[in-house]
Amino acid sequence: MSRWKALPEALDPQVRRLVVQLRQVKDHSGLSLAALASRTSYSRSSWERYLNGKATPPRHAVEKMAQVCGGDLIGLTALWEVASSAPAGPQAPQAQALGQPQSASASASASASDQTASTHGPLRTRRGLRGRRPMVAAVVVVAAGILCAAWSWTSSAQPESREAEAAVTHVPTSSYSAKTFPCHFTVLDGRLYAGHSTTLTDQYGVGATVEAVAEVQCLVRRHGFDPKGIDGSFGPNTRAAVQGFQRSRGLDADGIVGPMTWRELRKPGG
Repeated sequence: MSRWKALPEALDPQVRRLVVQLRQVKDHSGLSLAALASRTSYSRSSWERYLNGKATPPRHAVEKMAQVCGGDLIGLTALWEVASSAPAGPQAPQAQALGQPQSASASASASASDQTASTHGPLRTRRGLRGRRPMVAAVVVVAAGILCAAWSWTSSAQPESREAEAAVTHVPTSSYSAKTFPCHFTVLDGRLYAGHSTTLTDQYGVGATVEAVAEVQCLVRRHGFDPKGIDGSFGPNTRAAVQGFQRSRGLDADGIVGPMTWRELRKPGG
């Protein structure tokens, strides 16, 4: 199974659900990114952007993945419909407009442009550029200072409320380096989702370490059984919570999440 990078924290929950499901479809197919690119009309670098939350994939790409990897076409396109109106990642043009540093390539291009103007332009133009540069630098420094101050104030103003809304429990794990996952609950087509997987059939038990396990942990806690952390790692505490939930639903309390347990976990009514 692929070891995926953690998705950006600022990624819209609807886009996160789509990307998580696409990752699972790709993993279950056993195809590498190169193989996926060779069987679709999209390059490896495009799939890397889509599957790391840097860009929302077009509908055609989602449909091709479903066809090539054997995914649920109807379910994936439904998720795409919801996610397509949300931003998929950081907005680089906005960051530049706010006064943040340019990329290395943009800086190099600007330097080359200045050098050309300095070499070939009239003397009056060169003097004008030299006169403006201190003023431009001062404006950039002031804008950056204002932006950093605003970010610091926003970050410190509501940390507790954000953590409460995301239902984050800080429990370190060996595989995710103390990574914790938020629970973004929503109901779609009568089923409850927490933002980390849309599966109804995948099987997980003790020893599994994958983001879909965070889905299990969010759902069992929603139904009243505390797994002692939302960390994506299926350990003894998660197994105990799953067993308690299974007993409450009259299921075989084996501590393994399979199709029958998923069916009960996805019921929004508790």
